Amino acid sequence: MAIKWSRDDWKRRNDAEVENKPFVKEIILPPFLYKHAQKRGYETYKEVGFYLIGLFKNRICYVHDIIEFDYSEQSGGFIESGMARYVRLKAGLPLGLQIVGHMHKHPGFTEYSTTDKQNFRRYGNANPLNAFLIYIVEPSEKIRGYTATSEKIFPMDVSIRDLKPEEMLLEKEVKIEFNTKVLLPKDSSYSDFHFLFTEKVSSESLKFLSRPTIRVDGKPTERNSVISEDATINIVPRKAIEIEDVGNNPMLRYRILKEKSETIADLAKSLKQLINLPQEKGFEIVFFESGRKLPKTMKLSYVRQPLVWNFEKSVLLPIFKNFYEFWEEILKILDDREREESQEPLISPETEVSESQKLLNNSEDMVEIQESDDVPENNTKKKREYKRYKLDYYT
Repeated sequence: MAIKWSRDDWKRRNDAEVENKPFVKEIILPPFLYKHAQKRGYETYKEVGFYLIGLFKNRICYVHDIIEFDYSEQSGGFIESGMARYVRLKAGLPLGLQIVGHMHKHPGFTEYSTTDKQNFRRYGNANPLNAFLIYIVEPSEKIRGYTATSEKIFPMDVSIRDLKPEEMLLEKEVKIEFNTKVLLPKDSSYSDFHFLFTEKVSSESLKFLSRPTIRVDGKPTERNSVISEDATINIVPRKAIEIEDVGNNPMLRYRILKEKSETIADLAKSLKQLINLPQEKGFEIVFFESGRKLPKTMKLSYVRQPLVWNFEKSVLLPIFKNFYEFWEEILKILDDREREESQEPLISPETEVSESQKLLNNSEDMVEIQESDDVPENNTKKKREYKRYKLDYYT
């Protein structure tokens, strides 16, 4: 049975599984990139190294480019790359590609060295989705692939071949735009703002883009829908709804980030989670924009100005009140009747009663039993429970 692991599966694996199972089984390197690495290897007796640019899919590493190291040290048996190129390369890669590992030339053998072992494991400790290539050009042209976890290094298959049509990259231009606000001290300088922006821009972007609405050709799509070459992708960030009177400082407006397709009713639920609202029975939260009350079904995409909120009596409050008064009166009647029954004197056997009076008493008793549907001694308990449940429900 084939084993399929997703990109984030390694985070949930324990150490025993990581030690025994590699996360990558094969690396595919296009021939023109391999020829370039060989050419550079023939040009110098020193080692040469390259960053592997690519992606992982279905436990296969696809290499789409190689970028040579910016050497801080280079000799016939050792190379070390400077950090400047690595940092700029990582920042300059288009979304979808990453530095998946590295490739370097060895002097005559394709086994990893002690230094390679340390480097591989360091990569594996950070992310077991990695790939490494070691190649030689003399005495013959050979290449070998490896992948690593923090505990173990595994050999893997290397295929030098052109990518199939379905393995090629699909380029899409995605426009993402959102507006946000910043609060600064009045005497802030440009450098103050620059420091704040560079420090917080990543986390601020995640707030808007962590759960975006993605539309293909202007329409919502299914999770497993295939994106065609001609399709247009639009990213709709979440919307920041500014709300007044949330905290204790009336000058501050807090915000709730929601999807534009959500409604004012959804916003009310989020506001209840944001602040500690009293449990007002028979009341609901209403929002106003520029003095206009907003309907609960209105979509948040239509909100343009900061909102104020307040409590409003629910339309169900009069109904609740009438029901409460109705049941209160019914229960009062039942209590009075129960009290009268408990005080009614018993009829002595010696008491003379006419046949007609007996008949009347028997008929009344039958009516009582028919109405109560219970024996008299259980009436009190049942009615009291009935009263308690109804009063709890309608108050």
